[in-house]
Amino acid sequence: MTEAVHSIRAMLRLFEASSHAKLYAEFRPNPPASLINAVVQAVKEKLPLDRALDVGCGNGQNTRCLAPHFRSMLATDVSPEQIKEATANNTITNIEYRVYPAEEIPAPAESVQLVTACQCCHFFELPRFFAEADRVLVPGGVLALYGYGFPEPYRDGALWTELNDVIVQAQVALAGFWTHILKDVEDRYSDPRFRLPFPGEVRDESHYQERTLTLDGLLGGISTWSGFQTMVDRCGAERGEALLRQTRERLHAVLSNGDPEVDTSAIAITVRYFYFLLMARKPVPP
Repeated sequence: MTEAVHSIRAMLRLFEASSHAKLYAEFRPNPPASLINAVVQAVKEKLPLDRALDVGCGNGQNTRCLAPHFRSMLATDVSPEQIKEATANNTITNIEYRVYPAEEIPAPAESVQLVTACQCCHFFELPRFFAEADRVLVPGGVLALYGYGFPEPYRDGALWTELNDVIVQAQVALAGFWTHILKDVEDRYSDPRFRLPFPGEVRDESHYQERTLTLDGLLGGISTWSGFQTMVDRCGAERGEALLRQTRERLHAVLSNGDPEVDTSAIAITVRYFYFLLMARKPVPP
């Protein structure tokens, strides 16, 4: 196993804790409906919407968005705590959650019409995952990878530059705690190793999810970042609390226009998560 894979496996331990699974469930965004529709329509062009597989499902946010479109869903994650969180929050009867790594999919060959991985395949051993996706997809089935960048605050339809600068400062403060995974996401999976194993790959960067957050909600999202969790793991909770406290002060200064007497806790902050989608279809034999 390479050093990079060891690093990724160590980071995955951070995402397996019960506390982190709950943070993900509360603060991470759902994929936008427009993106889900694009993926579903791609499958529907050639195949019935029978069975879909969501790999690296976490607490099930992407899974729950896809499930209403398919007869059944299988969702897997390496983390028992993430699956526990997904199961606890699940009210949709056609979803089956199972604890499995992305490189070992518990499904028969040629048994699903869609394989997805949302904001997670940068943690996978991609050659093994791609081989498994190829194995379980029916001919003509679709493989879709998607993810999103850091939240970008908007005001009156334009980027709120001063508030965005504070978010960027938090990212920079975590320098040394990010792995190459940060660059993978920032580059929107443009590295050749993310190239899908089927011909005709489509890249779509037209989708975004907009959410309204409070100051605490924005800080909660920061606490789910892998760089933040790595810092806490290495340096202790006090270091994380200090960064969140400093970031809160900076956000408050912007939201209050520098007036320390203004209560900024309930001010609505609009953020956008810009998504990227890579999609390709498994060839049908002649």
